[in-house]
Amino acid sequence: MESSRDPEDPLTALNVADDARRRLTAGLRLPTGFYPMLATGIAVQVGAAAYGIAAQTVTGVAVALAGVAVFLGVAALLLHRFSRINGVRVDGLASQVVLAAGAGASVVYLGALAVGIVAAFDSRWWLVAVAAVAAGVGCALGARHWWHAYRHDPAAHERGASPRVLGVLAVVACLGCAALLVLG
Repeated sequence: MESSRDPEDPLTALNVADDARRRLTAGLRLPTGFYPMLATGIAVQVGAAAYGIAAQTVTGVAVALAGVAVFLGVAALLLHRFSRINGVRVDGLASQVVLAAGAGASVVYLGALAVGIVAAFDSRWWLVAVAAVAAGVGCALGARHWWHAYRHDPAAHERGASPRVLGVLAVVACLGCAALLVLG
């Protein structure tokens, strides 16, 4: 005896929606060169910020702002390419790319930025470069980890970082920069 499900049955509708989400998630692709471009954008931003903060001049501020502009341009390009390739937008990806919102990526980014700034004050430019590259690679690896977790369980990872987490990260970043400026 064969039982047929009523198409208006809520359980059937939920199963159909879950299947559609699984098919969509399985078909999502990152743009070519996503991780290297992300790492490069972050490395440029960290290096420029370290120089700009240590220089404490108008030129230094301009360099730091140029680094932010480069990073935001890379992030916007990556997110645009992702949307164009897949036809969808994933908020969690934007959060990972633009804000390095994963815990590990945030710690690596803030630590590398602090090392880079201190090294720039001491004119150890090789260490600034190492810190910048470490920040870029760490954030790219954090984004990669998130992408794999998202592909495994999209419902749990589809949202971006919560406003509380973003607020805490912003406060920590501001306090860190203020401390470096006062101590430097």
